[in-house]
Amino acid sequence: MIANNYFQDDEDLKIFFDLLIDWPEIIKQSEGDFADHAAFLTSRNPRFEMAPASVEEAVDLYRSCLDSMGEFCGRDLSQFSQTMDRLPLKYENGQVIFPEETLAVYERFRETGLMAYSISRSAGGLGLPATVGAFFVMLLARGDVSFCMTITLLNLAQIVARYGTEAQIEEFAVSAASGSTLFAMALTEPDAGSDLNSVRTTATKMPDGTYKLNGSKRFISQGCGLGPHPCTLLTLARTGKPGGGARGLSVFLTTSKNVTIAGIEHKMGIHASPTCEVVYEDTPAQILGEEGLGLTRYTSGMTNFKRLASAAGGPGGGAGGFFECQKYANERFQFGKAIAGFPAVAEMLHKIQREVNAMRLIAFETARVVDNYQHHQIRLEKAGLEDREIRRDERVKVWGPLASVLTPIAKYYCSEEGHKCGNLAVQIHGGAGYTEDYDVSRMFRDSRINTIYEGTSQIHVRIATGAIAAGFASDGNLRQYLTSLHADVLSPSRFLLEQWAMMENAVRQYRQITEEDLRERVAENLMIITGRLLGSILYERALVKLKDASVFARWSADCSAYVIDSAAISTACLYRLENMAH
Repeated sequence: MIANNYFQDDEDLKIFFDLLIDWPEIIKQSEGDFADHAAFLTSRNPRFEMAPASVEEAVDLYRSCLDSMGEFCGRDLSQFSQTMDRLPLKYENGQVIFPEETLAVYERFRETGLMAYSISRSAGGLGLPATVGAFFVMLLARGDVSFCMTITLLNLAQIVARYGTEAQIEEFAVSAASGSTLFAMALTEPDAGSDLNSVRTTATKMPDGTYKLNGSKRFISQGCGLGPHPCTLLTLARTGKPGGGARGLSVFLTTSKNVTIAGIEHKMGIHASPTCEVVYEDTPAQILGEEGLGLTRYTSGMTNFKRLASAAGGPGGGAGGFFECQKYANERFQFGKAIAGFPAVAEMLHKIQREVNAMRLIAFETARVVDNYQHHQIRLEKAGLEDREIRRDERVKVWGPLASVLTPIAKYYCSEEGHKCGNLAVQIHGGAGYTEDYDVSRMFRDSRINTIYEGTSQIHVRIATGAIAAGFASDGNLRQYLTSLHADVLSPSRFLLEQWAMMENAVRQYRQITEEDLRERVAENLMIITGRLLGSILYERALVKLKDASVFARWSADCSAYVIDSAAISTACLYRLENMAH
């Protein structure tokens, strides 16, 4: 792979940082009144030492972190990506054995101090906003998707920092912040899949207040830990009666040292990421938070975090493919000239570039929505407010439901389009791309998982489309939100206006379908129309902030091509809705 600083060599990613992200808004919500800096001044607690004291300091901190992350991803991680893919993980006598190269890359990353980007500073992490976390994931996914998974999972420790006891925070979250331990979500079971209501793993309360877990989980990424570093397993288990549904489920903290790793999967891609079968046999565990809220509160927090990470991974991998293709197309000569000069190849390159930026726009916008309420909500929780009081808070009421609908839309859109970009990257390389000699082959294989893990694309369609239809009512929150974004577009193109009209019609057609099976069959069309409309609004809205003439010209051309593509795709989806519904 190209060896470079992956933040500095990506002009468009720097445009997002310098021009398109509203940092004062993000910092106001994430840092609040800069209480972490004040805590450092009074306590001199080294955990708060890097906390910024102003907007300017925060922006400088974020830029410095991204520069360091870009250097690690481009100079270290990416240079071992192909090796880690080809050196298989080994499973022997209940142990997963990692190649030395994978262990070395992990230890090198620990030294950067960037590992715990989403874990709160009070728990030893960097406490960065979701928006900066999205930048991190984009860089990591460009470097290597498997390693990116490992690090995003580790940052699930933020859930413990948010809901755990002080003792649990010190035992589980702080150790993860240092990289001494890793984290995994142990939700899926062999017979349950995405149907978490059907979880069978049981938790039995002991006289001392701890629990014993019995059952098994499957497809648990990083469930074995990594080399000498064990894994904390956030395990969903049943404390209520069998068949009791969501109210009988709770989340527990245990460690990979106390379970049996029964095997690992042999997969199409992400070869460096172990996917484990985990067996619990009277495994000691601690409950996270309260009994019965495992699915409705704690798992929801985990899945929303991972949905945003998955969304950011789409343009991350797509950007990796773009730069590899750009290099190859300018060096590969046919018929006396570089293939980058052939119109068909040039169009594929431009398509990847504009789709990557559209995915970035959607992922960063989703992160902005999350940043606009989540830090505030956590501060209310830490202040001891009751759930009902928090739900009545105006900021939580406005931005929380928007995040609930935007995270599945972003996850769906970016994972699907990211895989399509991987497909184009192979095509640009031609026959060479179909061999394992070039990185795009691995990138294509790795991109496929993004449409499956953290809930398949079809699950996210099911989650989001009802909320889309309800939210696009005349007084719905989604309509008001999209209208506010649209108002920032100075001169909407006719293709954007056409998409808005198609969205109105699509929602109307969808609502008219009374047969549940038919509604589910056509729901993906509504999801695509919504994602394309959101991407088109954000693309045309971004042009307003681009003052440099050459940058504006390039982005304007890409935006025009994108909204035309989107209008054409939406037209086909609307055609299906209109005709399949009748």
